Amino acid sequence: MDFVICVDSTADMNADMRKEYGIEYFKMGFSGDDGEREADLNWSDEQYSEFYNSMRAGKRYKTVQVPAAVFAKQMEEYLKAGFDILYIACSSALSGSVNTAQMVAGELKAKYPERQVLCVDSLISTLAQGALAIKASEMRAEGKYIEEVYAYIEENKMFCNYVSSVETLSYLKDAGRVSATSSFFGNLFGVKPILVSNALGQNEAVKKVKGRKAALAEIADILARRITDAAGQVIYITHADDYDAAKELQSLIEERVEGAVIKIGFIGPIVGISVGPGTLIASYMGVDKSLPTVE
Repeated sequence: MDFVICVDSTADMNADMRKEYGIEYFKMGFSGDDGEREADLNWSDEQYSEFYNSMRAGKRYKTVQVPAAVFAKQMEEYLKAGFDILYIACSSALSGSVNTAQMVAGELKAKYPERQVLCVDSLISTLAQGALAIKASEMRAEGKYIEEVYAYIEENKMFCNYVSSVETLSYLKDAGRVSATSSFFGNLFGVKPILVSNALGQNEAVKKVKGRKAALAEIADILARRITDAAGQVIYITHADDYDAAKELQSLIEERVEGAVIKIGFIGPIVGISVGPGTLIASYMGVDKSLPTVE
């Protein structure tokens, strides 16, 4: 039996990528002083730049997890059509969407007892989350059953990593989306924090470096030390409206990692609101996230 693979707005998968791999998504939302909007992943480059420029100008937004009504409506459409559902959700440390989805799935079970809705807490976000969905899609194309795919993603999600640099920790701090000691937040003028996704699915600040170029080099160094089976692996670089820096990071990674394929994309509105303009994230499959990042 075929099944639907879904992510949510934090996966940062554009329309072409979702179409290529047959992946659906549940829309989160965000609000500002001009009201609430859906977190669309089909924005143009101009729309992304406009959004991040508004943040640079001082505008602040709040994120909204996937509403229960959105889950119920969309899930029922798939179930009624005879499909099972595999939902690879944003880390539960960053969003409550996976918990809402499990609640809705439980309610729909009584109405569609022959169908399955399996929810994975990916413990990650952005295109690292998307990469797990792509792997699920490839397994589906090979004829794997939903139970096999679900088990594989659960067993391997701890090897799904990202390392990033933000212009300032203020966005993550205000959103409550970063794990760091209070001393880490002090004396950050001209200093760029380096963050990883830890074993709890949190954004963890692990190091501070001086200046943008040093931050890019540190991202590339950490990735090169921790990546596994690099030859042919796709590394995803996502950026919050800083394409030039993303290209520079691509070159640095290519110097350190032989045989990897690197793709660049935008950080979508939900992740972007939490990390701020100028953020760069490199997503990859590597060593277990519970192992120390900085040697």
